[in-house]
Amino acid sequence: MTDLPEHDVPDEVDRDGWTLAVRGLVREPRAFDAEDLGSLPTETFAEDFDCEAGWTAEGLSWRGVRVGDLLEPVEPAPESQYALVHAMDGEYACSFPLERLADAVLALELDGEPLPTVHGGPARLVPTGDGDCWESVKWVDVIELTAERPDDTAREIALGRVE
Repeated sequence: MTDLPEHDVPDEVDRDGWTLAVRGLVREPRAFDAEDLGSLPTETFAEDFDCEAGWTAEGLSWRGVRVGDLLEPVEPAPESQYALVHAMDGEYACSFPLERLADAVLALELDGEPLPTVHGGPARLVPTGDGDCWESVKWVDVIELTAERPDDTAREIALGRVE
């Protein structure tokens, strides 16, 4: 399937009854389930995945929902400038300028198959373009829109695993 390394899945990660909450500075906070996401336009893109730990997974094929399409129905407030993307583990979170996050893909499939839990399923944030591997948030369950750049934990946690 893929040559992405597998890591332990935290106990807090539970695919059963999973939803993605989009909240914060939005007019219509909402929880999306898998069926809701399936009704949104999807796209597929292939990209190598380079990690600061020194490995590369080549030619991965991701399929999912563009975050910008996901944000439309929640109607971000005009003052929304940033978002904090949370993982189900309750610890990992990465902040993004909203404009950059809108271009990212919430991946639901990898190489034509449902995204395995060990690789971030049921949904993994895959930023497009240049970025750092730690910005690819596994097990996404909350996207929270804010006016100011929120504190995050992603870089510190990810680089702590490398050292």
